[in-house]
Amino acid sequence: MSEPEYEYRAYGLHVRSSIALPLEPAPCPPQPDVRIRLGTVSGLPARPTTRTDLWQACPGAFLLCLEGIARYLVMDGRDILIEPYGDTADIAAFCVPSVFSILLQQRGVVTLHAATVETEAGAVLLLGKSGTGKSSLAAALVERGASLLADDVTGLVLDESGRTMALPGFPAQRLWADLLNKTGWRARAGTRVRRGMEKYWLSARRFCAASQPVCTAFVLQTHGLPGSDILIEPAMPGEAFWMLWQHTYRKRAMNAMGQRPRHFATVSTVLSQIPVASVRRPAHLFLLDALADRIEAHLRSGAGRARAAATPSHAPHEFRPPTVRQRDRAPVPSPMTASAGVSGPGIVWLASYPKSGNTWLRAVLTDYVHEGDEPVSIHALVGEGSNDRDVFNEYLGIDSADLTREEIARLMPRFRAILAERFFAARPLAEQRLRRREPTFVKTHEIYRMPGDSVRFPQAGTVGVAYLVRNPLDVAVSYAHHLGRSIDETIEMMNDPGTTAGARGDGIFERLPEPMGTWSMHVSSWMEQHDVPVQVVRYEDLLKDPLTGFRAIVRLAGLEHDAARLDRAVRHSTFSRLRAQEERDGFNEKPRTPSSFFRAGVAGSWRTALTYAQVRALVDAHAGVMRRLGYLHDAEAFLGA
Repeated sequence: MSEPEYEYRAYGLHVRSSIALPLEPAPCPPQPDVRIRLGTVSGLPARPTTRTDLWQACPGAFLLCLEGIARYLVMDGRDILIEPYGDTADIAAFCVPSVFSILLQQRGVVTLHAATVETEAGAVLLLGKSGTGKSSLAAALVERGASLLADDVTGLVLDESGRTMALPGFPAQRLWADLLNKTGWRARAGTRVRRGMEKYWLSARRFCAASQPVCTAFVLQTHGLPGSDILIEPAMPGEAFWMLWQHTYRKRAMNAMGQRPRHFATVSTVLSQIPVASVRRPAHLFLLDALADRIEAHLRSGAGRARAAATPSHAPHEFRPPTVRQRDRAPVPSPMTASAGVSGPGIVWLASYPKSGNTWLRAVLTDYVHEGDEPVSIHALVGEGSNDRDVFNEYLGIDSADLTREEIARLMPRFRAILAERFFAARPLAEQRLRRREPTFVKTHEIYRMPGDSVRFPQAGTVGVAYLVRNPLDVAVSYAHHLGRSIDETIEMMNDPGTTAGARGDGIFERLPEPMGTWSMHVSSWMEQHDVPVQVVRYEDLLKDPLTGFRAIVRLAGLEHDAARLDRAVRHSTFSRLRAQEERDGFNEKPRTPSSFFRAGVAGSWRTALTYAQVRALVDAHAGVMRRLGYLHDAEAFLGA
């Protein structure tokens, strides 16, 4: 029995497929541009230039292996061969747009992580990290009269006259249930993108099926500034280039396939024609209508319209298959493997349950490392978390927004191992230039290991762990303010083994979810592990004697101890100074709540903030660990035990 044949048109290409896809049906010529077939995938035709746990690539070919779903081989910008293991809907969900974007790169198309709508002013690019609201804003603009051109991945080419053109993707969007419910669009949404995910296909009311000239690009970001203003600011040329590079879809795969020089040249031409502006909204608010109002007003004002086309030095849309000589060339070492075997400082994990002093620790370490006469900005702290969604996507070659929470949890150990290898191997090269030994600090709120689960953090490349612990009674008060929830709700979370930070069943945050377990599980998992060295420091002890506590962490990190330097770093990072910075400049890490990030910074506030029943609930759940850390005596005195 022969395979069924489906015919589509997407990104300006005729596609013949053996599986149903969420693309625009259209008749194909006898020889389609792209052929998607089912079959056995054996491997790449040549030695890979880059290899990771999930994908590998060489010029003209890319192989993605998703356990339990499928293996995808993309060849020469023309063929996608799929060896299926799982549900057909799952296979299609990863084929479009993730795998298809690789095929576009092989054809010389610039692929941006962007949604695009066609307006009276022209095609408007909406770029941004996963979770910043690109698709939501595009859907809102379509409801107001614009036409959808592409969602999630936008392809750019230069036409014969050198104009920047956005290619038409397909007439549907993948939207989360929270947005569909809030906007009333749920009634007309289609099927789930994948089983077990509250993410659905929504057909666009209007779709533009022809390539359109791009008039402007907006980069969606958040800010932690006081107030709730939406800020639109033009980007300078250097900044604009970085923004487009940062939001290039699958940069590492593009590099491995030899497309980087062409990509750079095309992006340079694009930026000579179209303006780029940052659109920053408050981190704690996502007012969709207000955001759409500002975008439309900006377009009506004529600010930032496309400039005259520049004459291109090449035609990116013209595809030439790589020659045998190109594809068989010797592999280029990747940054992760180039210096493998050379020992280096590696990673120091800055671990804690939320609201236990982690940000204060990062501020002190930042000032200590930089040795400045003035306090370092709270927007430039060391130790950015290891759960950045876009970094995960880039290194694993897969869109985490298409993964279930369980699949992300299974892949996180692999991801962290890749990061550890990268930092461990690449850092000595930096040392030779800087003549200094500094570890890589990485913040985490994730549990070290769930009961019966595998270790989530790599031993190789890890120097040690600085674990901050705080009285759970004070944590409950501070965490409730941080989350904008009641104290009772927060205590329920702290007592729930299934608690996961940043987890939502109907949407996503910019950060990946971090399983935490109960407060006791979290503390015990880090304190009782013997895989890597751990320095446990109580928050209360840091408040009383910060120099002693921070000195122990500096030594754990392998940094040279300098008493005067540490004293200056501690003075630069007092709670009053951190709070003053937030009041003046905002704080990008502040959650989506109106309260300040740096709220009190004291110990013992629970005595007046918690009720008898709330203290009892925490003591009943965590008495053993509280006793071990010296927190139980005061709690029992409060309860009259």
